[in-house]
Amino acid sequence: MKPLMQRFFFALAIIAGLAACKELEPILDKVKPIIEQQTQSTDQFSSGQIGEAIKQALAQGVGDSVDLLSRVNGFSLSDVYRIPIPQQLEKAADVLRKFGQGRQVDEFEDRLNLAAEQSVEKAIPVFTSAITEMTLVDAIGLMKGADNAATLYFKDKTEATLRSKFRPIIKSATDKTGLTSSYKSLTGKISSIAPAYSAQLVDIDDYVLNHALDALFDRIAIEEKLIRDEPAKRSTELMKAVYGHFSR
Repeated sequence: MKPLMQRFFFALAIIAGLAACKELEPILDKVKPIIEQQTQSTDQFSSGQIGEAIKQALAQGVGDSVDLLSRVNGFSLSDVYRIPIPQQLEKAADVLRKFGQGRQVDEFEDRLNLAAEQSVEKAIPVFTSAITEMTLVDAIGLMKGADNAATLYFKDKTEATLRSKFRPIIKSATDKTGLTSSYKSLTGKISSIAPAYSAQLVDIDDYVLNHALDALFDRIAIEEKLIRDEPAKRSTELMKAVYGHFSR
C-alpha cells in the first residue's frame, strides 16, 4: 500500500474512533485539521520533479552568482570576495613597499581580482553541464534539508570535475589579464630585493581558482536560500510549485 493510502486509512481509523465517543467530540474538532494536514501527500511531486526543481534553482543560482561576480570590479570592490595577495607573499610584499615597489604589488593584487572576474563569466557552461549530469536520488531530503542543502550536495558531487574543467579558463584569464607576467615580475623583484622569501612562492592559477570557486559556491548557497525564502525569486512554474509546497 502506498504511503499516502496508509496515512489516509490511518486517519480514518482515528477519526472513527474519536467520533464513537461523544465526549471526545471537542478533541476531534481540534485533531481533524492536523490529521488532514498530515495526509496531504508530498507524493504529489515525484522525486524527478523535485530533483528538476532543485536543478533549476541551482542553475538560476549559478547565473545570478556569475552575473554578480563577473561585473566590473565584481571581486576587487567586494568586501566579501576581494582576493588578497597570497599569504606566502605578504612579508615579501611589505619589504617591496619599503623599497618603493608598492605600485607593482598593488598592480599584482588588482590583476588577481581581474583574472577571477573574467574567468567566472565563462563558468556558466561548465556549471550547467555539471548540473544537467547530476543525479538527485535524495531529492526530497535535499528539499527538506538546510537552506544550502542542494548547493552542498552539488559541490560535493561535482567540485572535482568543475575544478579540472575550470582550471584552463583560469589559466587563460591569468595570461590574458597580465597576471602571469605580473607575478613573474613580482617574484623577480622578491628574489633580488628580498631573497629570503624567494622560496615561498605559490601556484597563482590554483590560488585564483580556489578563490573563484569558493566565491561562486558561497553565492550559489545565498541564492538557494533566497529561492527557498522568497517566492518572487522562483523563476519557473515548477520551482514555484515545488518550493511553494515545501516552504509551507
